[in-house]
Amino acid sequence: MRRVNLVGIGPGSPALLTLKAAETIRGADVVRHPPGVDVAILGLARPGAVVGPLSGYDEILHLAKHDHKVAVLFHGDPFAFGEGKELAEALREAGLDFDVVPGVLAETAGPGMSGISPDVVGRPGSNGDTAAFRVPAAEMPARVAALITAGRDPAAPAALILRPGGAGQRKVIAPLEQLAEQAGGGLEGEVVLVVGPGVETAERLDSLAGRPLHGRRVLVTRARHQAEEFHRHLADLGAWVVDIPTIEVRPVRLEARVRDAIDRLGETHLVVFASANAVEIFFDMLFELRRDARSFRNCRLCAIGPETARSLESHGLRPELVSGEYTAEGLAETLANWDLTNARILVPRARQNRDGLPAILAKRGAEVEILPVYELAPPAAAPAALHKLLDDPVDVVTFTSTATVVNFAGAFSDEDLDSLLEKTRVACMGPATADTARRLGMRVDIIAGEYTTRGLAHAVASHFNQ
Repeated sequence: MRRVNLVGIGPGSPALLTLKAAETIRGADVVRHPPGVDVAILGLARPGAVVGPLSGYDEILHLAKHDHKVAVLFHGDPFAFGEGKELAEALREAGLDFDVVPGVLAETAGPGMSGISPDVVGRPGSNGDTAAFRVPAAEMPARVAALITAGRDPAAPAALILRPGGAGQRKVIAPLEQLAEQAGGGLEGEVVLVVGPGVETAERLDSLAGRPLHGRRVLVTRARHQAEEFHRHLADLGAWVVDIPTIEVRPVRLEARVRDAIDRLGETHLVVFASANAVEIFFDMLFELRRDARSFRNCRLCAIGPETARSLESHGLRPELVSGEYTAEGLAETLANWDLTNARILVPRARQNRDGLPAILAKRGAEVEILPVYELAPPAAAPAALHKLLDDPVDVVTFTSTATVVNFAGAFSDEDLDSLLEKTRVACMGPATADTARRLGMRVDIIAGEYTTRGLAHAVASHFNQ
């Protein structure tokens, strides 16, 4: 029998998920969750894991008895309001072990991110205390009235934190007796009500309001192993980042063609690396053949994009030329001033159906070998995760390569794709990626001027702050 993991996922933002919670979700065979869990949190589950809503405790007991690794997710902390305690009691009564993974509470995260420091959580306190309560939005006016009846000063500073702990968090500040009126109607979900002198620091210490992407959910479709830097740039700008990779990189086998290309580096005049992935995988192949950077001693080097150039530099090689996005015509234009007569050119890149570069450069006397060193494939879990966006849309979907666009579009019917993107901006890292998006029927709203993830993040921020 396996231990059942009771996992607190915090107030909702993937950024506030603990490392232990993320690790536990990734290691589970079965993930069960309450309504309203962010798709990026569910997307942490490993390929093959069974992810679905929590239907009852009997199912959890059955799964645990049959040796499944189960993670049961709870908003906030599993034990904070008794929900996890009920399941723990049922597990103990059945003779099953469990672990508890604590989570961040909305009652502390929401006020803290808005510059408010509560003294007490979940109880009224006195007029000298700053108290925070999580309440259903519909019950907020009644809770305010009850606080005043219980003795809280009607004129006390008060705040209402909407979507606490998430990208859309915002606050309403007013004297306690005016708070419900100032907040207006139509509020949904749960809110955090704060009352007391600590509210007075909100305007001065708010860490969110000034960030250009505060309140925006941004989808990152880049391969998981490359997404961390992009994620960090967006988060620094205040975005709620949703990671759903639409590609995964699969190196090709070290076959005879690759060995031959490496053996011929000594007679190769120019090596054009089409991506950072091409650099890293080609170097892995070099090392497997007991070679290193000295193999390029007779070669000139070209990198497609600044990130590819940085990858080369990490191996001690500085490219002579850094081009923009990879297109056959664009690269040929970049090399317009180079004498390519009788030059052997090697282009390590991803496998794709066709490439016009050999024919274009052959007209200038060059011999061009396109060397596929990896394939780009859609992750098995991507379609299901992407379809959840139909009910929980993002503000922006970002594409960093043509493959991310193609696989994203391929996960939807034409009707669903149109519906999803009707109110969602599309942001692309460069013109070639944008052209692919348009060919697939997408409206492109944002194109980065600098072809890096940093450039794309700032282009998205600029779009929303025009």
